[in-house]
Amino acid sequence: MSGYLPPHYGPDSDAPYAEVYTPQYAVHAPAASDPQPSQHHLHLAVDAVPQPETRITAGPDADAPLIKLPPLGFGLWGWGDVLTYGWGPSGGYDKKNNEENSGRAFDAIVEHFPLVLLDNAEHYGYTDGFCEKLQGRLTAEAIADGRFARDRLVFATKYFPTPWRHPWKYPQQVLDSASGSIARARVHHIDIYQLHGPSHFGFWPRLATLVDSLARTYHQGKSKHIGTCNLSLDQVRYVYAELKKRGVPMVSNQVEFSLVRMDPWKYGLIHGCAELGLVTIAYSPLALGRLTGKYSAEHPPRGNRNFGHISWSKIQPIVDVLTLIGEQVGKRPAAVALNWVICKGAIPIPTCKSKQQVEDARAALGWRLTPDQERALDSVGRVDEFDWNLLKHFQNWWWQQG
Repeated sequence: MSGYLPPHYGPDSDAPYAEVYTPQYAVHAPAASDPQPSQHHLHLAVDAVPQPETRITAGPDADAPLIKLPPLGFGLWGWGDVLTYGWGPSGGYDKKNNEENSGRAFDAIVEHFPLVLLDNAEHYGYTDGFCEKLQGRLTAEAIADGRFARDRLVFATKYFPTPWRHPWKYPQQVLDSASGSIARARVHHIDIYQLHGPSHFGFWPRLATLVDSLARTYHQGKSKHIGTCNLSLDQVRYVYAELKKRGVPMVSNQVEFSLVRMDPWKYGLIHGCAELGLVTIAYSPLALGRLTGKYSAEHPPRGNRNFGHISWSKIQPIVDVLTLIGEQVGKRPAAVALNWVICKGAIPIPTCKSKQQVEDARAALGWRLTPDQERALDSVGRVDEFDWNLLKHFQNWWWQQG
């Protein structure tokens, strides 16, 4: 969720928004591609090294997967977002966060990833699906000049079920929303159409109404698979069972998951989803930049970066261990943090607003944390974290049920 609270920091902050962290140790270039890419069901095998060519499959039957995904995707939340990411053209704080740099980021993704997972939403950008429109334009241009192809794209987007959104117009408004996303993204269908979260507060529209509406997008050919976001395991099981009755394939659940919020792993949500044949997609895997190494207590990230917003005294020990391991493996802290998410059985989708940030994320592939390194990070990660800072973000409490 992009957030609706005002920015917490004033215009005098000089935090390095769209930059990448420059450590005091040598950083190694990404490893060469694997000539024999591997395929894994639901999550990476414990002894496997993630590569750009690696495929993660979803579905109840490993021998007949419903969909194939890369081990790392990209969330497009930052494209056009003013309150959280300070979109420059709309008067935001980050003048480098603009269409030109988004285009460079997209070009880098297309260049380095044979299969591209892009996670979008109808309300990203705040201006009539701006983010989907930007993705659509960049995708169309790359296909037209031969740099990209539709079968290399896994397009995931979301329906936002607020209780005040014409509650008497179901299921048609979900069908209309799916059609709008398809038109803006310039595709013929949505690969994973996701329920954005429990913003209906659990009572209106009822989850059964939403599930029925999403199922109709599949039966009308607007979506190929269904996913959920921010739901608890019980809610996911309910959605899965209802979709199964209708013959509709469900493939994923997306939740906030990082070293600042290890709850989905610790409390069994990732494991429970895997038992249903669902992949876990991890948004905010870098705690909205807090785990990259470029921020500090003195220079925190700006904007309404509510997810992962706990006291810096709790974050710094995590960054310290990420930096220590980064020096050992020749990677920046961000790459280490993303590799940890992959090791825990999820597909991270960091927001990349520049070519350099894409390269930073790509560096999470081609190697794997050792068991000792993984345990070291487990020991400093946070679980079920209460923090007074979170009171600034009341929406977190009802939004994140998973």
